[in-house]
Amino acid sequence: MIRPPLVAALLMAGMAPSAGAADPSALYDGGLLFEIHRNGSPVGEHRVDFSPGTMSGTIAVAARSTIAVPFLGFTAYRFRYESNSLWRGGALERLDAETDDDGARTRVTARRDGGYIRIDGAAGAYALPPPLFPTDHWNAGVLTAPAVLNTITGAANAVTITAEGREDRPTGTGPRPATRYRYAGELQAQVWYDDAGRWVGLRFAARDGSVIDYRCRRCGGASVAEVPP
Repeated sequence: MIRPPLVAALLMAGMAPSAGAADPSALYDGGLLFEIHRNGSPVGEHRVDFSPGTMSGTIAVAARSTIAVPFLGFTAYRFRYESNSLWRGGALERLDAETDDDGARTRVTARRDGGYIRIDGAAGAYALPPPLFPTDHWNAGVLTAPAVLNTITGAANAVTITAEGREDRPTGTGPRPATRYRYAGELQAQVWYDDAGRWVGLRFAARDGSVIDYRCRRCGGASVAEVPP
């Protein structure tokens, strides 16, 4: 029997090299869509959608992931993730995240309260000063952050993020030049951002040794109509 992927590392935050994500609706026109691959085979997808928030001057962000890993003709592992967050001027106001990791369910909440963000989840209840970036990939500010909010466990994971080089990443509209960054510390992964700061790729090793790769189908900077279904 295969071992499930390390989904706690699936949801890593992203950064924009030259711009924040105060208006992600403009940066990611049409939202984000990634095909999730395991050892080169598609096993799921990750979507991020942006819309005006219910509070004046806010942006609502909805992130969804689904994974189904086949094995000998049946589904050996399932994963579902849902995160809804509210942002103002590139800063987190609130977040609600729920995960079903093959039947193991977790919930994480975060709320801006004066000069702190109060977090509650499996890792306990605590408060941290802003800025705080959850592991939902798209936000531009995380590259300078010493820690990220793990939206599966609720823990503040210490990370060091460094640039490693330039390369092309596949997208729904063809290869796109991007910078590769490496996460080290309590979360480990490689993430890619294009020159406008758009998240265009993610890769990490699962605990069973397989390679998980997020391949962008729609990631802004091109007409949605150009992207194959």
